[in-house]
Amino acid sequence: MRARYLVRLDDACPTMRPETWGPLESLLDELGIKPLVGVVPDNRDPQLICSPAAPAFWDRVCRWQSKGWAIAMHGQHHVYHPIPPDGRPILRLNDESEFVGLPLDVQKRRLSAGYAKMLAAGVHPRIFMAPSHTFDALTLQALREVTDIRIIADGYALRAFDAAGFTWIPQQLWRYREMPFGLWCICLHPNTMSQADLHKVGADLRRHAALFIDTATALKEARRRTVLDHTFAAAFRVALKIKKSRRDD
Repeated sequence: MRARYLVRLDDACPTMRPETWGPLESLLDELGIKPLVGVVPDNRDPQLICSPAAPAFWDRVCRWQSKGWAIAMHGQHHVYHPIPPDGRPILRLNDESEFVGLPLDVQKRRLSAGYAKMLAAGVHPRIFMAPSHTFDALTLQALREVTDIRIIADGYALRAFDAAGFTWIPQQLWRYREMPFGLWCICLHPNTMSQADLHKVGADLRRHAALFIDTATALKEARRRTVLDHTFAAAFRVALKIKKSRRDD
């Protein structure tokens, strides 16, 4: 079976960058591509203050939801702390986290507050997307105890999979790459995209639109991970470490 792709858009918040989010939304609607969008419930990250706060932001998120876009809760404040030496992130793409190493009660308070804010705005997130791709076992426990979320947007595999009481949508790419098979989620950050980036993304989406599916379709095919998935995950982690070490040199 040929490769299929998901579009993931991170860091939606009232102060997001309209000159990239607007054209991207128009393009996705034109092509009939329904992305997965990470919404920050209560942004306090100064790097995400790209414009004056849009007063109708939550109305816009509700429109995304009504169009069939998958809405994820993208943490709470999008503010990081260094991962402590005894921290045990489930994934470790970065050395900072909003959650890793915090006590369960603190994580529960943060997740409960973010979830409640989204519900109050008429948004019903079924998916959790951790800022910086970093969370730990207590984050999953907190999600189970204070939300109805049972889907995680992260992890390494060749299709959606079930593990630890959650269904996981893997996330492996940050730009379109031609792959022979599998499900590939492309993580985009519209707030930091240049016009050249936007043009390249648009060209890739137009050229390969038929290969893109929505989150609901990906979830229907979720299953337990196979030996191939575990082998892919191990190789992917090694590749990421090599890439990071080269970047740090």
